[in-house]
Amino acid sequence: MSVDFGPKSVAIVGSGLVGCLQGLYLRKHGYNVVFFESRADPRVVNETGRSINLVITSRGIQALTGLSDELAEKVMSVTTRVDGRTIHNMDKSVAYQAYGPTSAYCNFSVSRWELNKVLIDAAADAGCQFFFSHPLSHIDIPNTTIYFYLQHEVTKQFYQKSVKVSLVFGADGGGSRCRIALKGLLGDTCSDVCQPLGSGYKELSMPAGENGAYHLHGESLHIWPRGTHFLMALANLDGSFTMTFYMSNAELAALKTEEQVESFFQEYYPTAIALMPDYKKEFMSRPNGFLGTVFAKPWVFEDKLALIGDAAHAVTPFFGQGCNCGFEDVSVFDAILTRHEEGAAGGEVNMTAVLQDYDAERKPNGDAIGNMALENFVEMMSKTADPKFRLEKDIELVIQKHFPVFTSR
Repeated sequence: MSVDFGPKSVAIVGSGLVGCLQGLYLRKHGYNVVFFESRADPRVVNETGRSINLVITSRGIQALTGLSDELAEKVMSVTTRVDGRTIHNMDKSVAYQAYGPTSAYCNFSVSRWELNKVLIDAAADAGCQFFFSHPLSHIDIPNTTIYFYLQHEVTKQFYQKSVKVSLVFGADGGGSRCRIALKGLLGDTCSDVCQPLGSGYKELSMPAGENGAYHLHGESLHIWPRGTHFLMALANLDGSFTMTFYMSNAELAALKTEEQVESFFQEYYPTAIALMPDYKKEFMSRPNGFLGTVFAKPWVFEDKLALIGDAAHAVTPFFGQGCNCGFEDVSVFDAILTRHEEGAAGGEVNMTAVLQDYDAERKPNGDAIGNMALENFVEMMSKTADPKFRLEKDIELVIQKHFPVFTSR
């Protein structure tokens, strides 16, 4: 089975957050956008236990409003406000650190899956086509042809499907098959390094209290820093919290039974698990999440392929900028494409030049965010428990209040 989507057609491999936003921006330029997603439609099949909550910051919001205020409002309607972080110490004392001197300094927490549903709906309404349960088998980059090996739903027969487009965007996450294909094509001239953190995570939960009330301060990032491991909580709209536990892979593997998990959490996180009735069952049943940073070069090939979002620069979640950096990829690409379209004065756009400019502008930023996230891992796990570090942050807030040009990281 072969399908040719014709001229000015774009295939986006992966219908996650960044891919969907890219599709929406490309529709604005008149491209025929087709998505191919390996997983089932998240609007139909609910998926939990695989991803921590995301944080949307000003750079992500700018990318949304750059497309439309209506889309930004829809996204913000599924978020919860986060004004600072609350530190839960081993001695059961609590300390709060605001993000800035005024309430204008805030972030927004959101479920990855709820955000994805909003963006898929928006992309579909804009005319994008979606093909779910289409895991990529192979991509012929020079000929912009994608191959899938699928099973017929009724006959159960396996068959090959090939799709021809004019441009492919790899938005298929940290384990991107598009990036692997690019490495296969370019060989030693291509760098593809995935740097494992050596630590993983478990997604746990804290249910809502009576009448949907929050058990903890709802507008705060909660951290239980313990030196070599930590627990984190972000609020959801229904009064619950998504809890994420981070620990070295070796130590995670050593917690093999519910009894071991209970003993460990009773020692280090007694105040949290008092509000987490299902933590043992969740810990045992949910997978260990992988954490790592991708450093790839180049991100593009001629006018055929571009990597975007985590496929280009997957980062650890400790700086809260992975999604935002991906959204900024999209808005920057849009600005570059617009500039080239204006320069072409109605003629054909030089897509090779567009992709080269995108690579040159975004690659340094992607690397910078990856490195900053690694630095913040240490801060969240241990420094936030240090009174001297917290005093340093308090001093920064005072400086920021009197000298707005200064911003605390």
